Amino acid sequence: MLKGLYPITPNFYKSDIDYLGKLESVMKSNINIFQFRSKTLSFKRKKYLLKRISMMCIENNVKLIVNDDYNLARNFGADGLHLGSKDINLKSARKYFGDNFIIGKSCYNSIELAKQSVNDGASYVSFGSMFPTRSKESAIIAKHSIIIEAKKIINIPICVIGGINKLNLNDLMKDKPDMVCMISGVFDHNNVSEEIKNIKDIILR
Repeated sequence: MLKGLYPITPNFYKSDIDYLGKLESVMKSNINIFQFRSKTLSFKRKKYLLKRISMMCIENNVKLIVNDDYNLARNFGADGLHLGSKDINLKSARKYFGDNFIIGKSCYNSIELAKQSVNDGASYVSFGSMFPTRSKESAIIAKHSIIIEAKKIINIPICVIGGINKLNLNDLMKDKPDMVCMISGVFDHNNVSEEIKNIKDIILR
């Protein structure tokens, strides 16, 4: 389940029709897991979109992960929550949501944080940014060797994020991360279904 392409919603979009249309194409592209992330929308707007997104996930058997907001995750029956450095404590989230809930943790460029996250009950850890990214201009750039280092000592899925697209994915896949997060690498394209097919072909090589 926690493997392969892991699309994440963009912060900005043209219109609801364009946004939801692309999301529907993404959901129908045989992905396993998807993250709703929005740092700029109001809580009311997030609820409006999540109501539709959660239905798409159910219809296409896709695990829905909500970034940051445990209230949204709880209210919309999400399958999981992704936590950053400033979000709810991982131990508290695990205690609240239980053992079967997916909880991911951003570990940036830190093996020590990843080890601590495993001990605290994370379902997967995420490293990055792997490349410079427009989605988070202040992002720490992680060395690619951290994937290999982590695999030696961590027994949960390892995810990579940040500036990844089909042009630089080949190089990254040499280190065999379990999951690959993409935002603009998927959503900046008009034909997201075709782009996802190309991306998945690279991941599965």
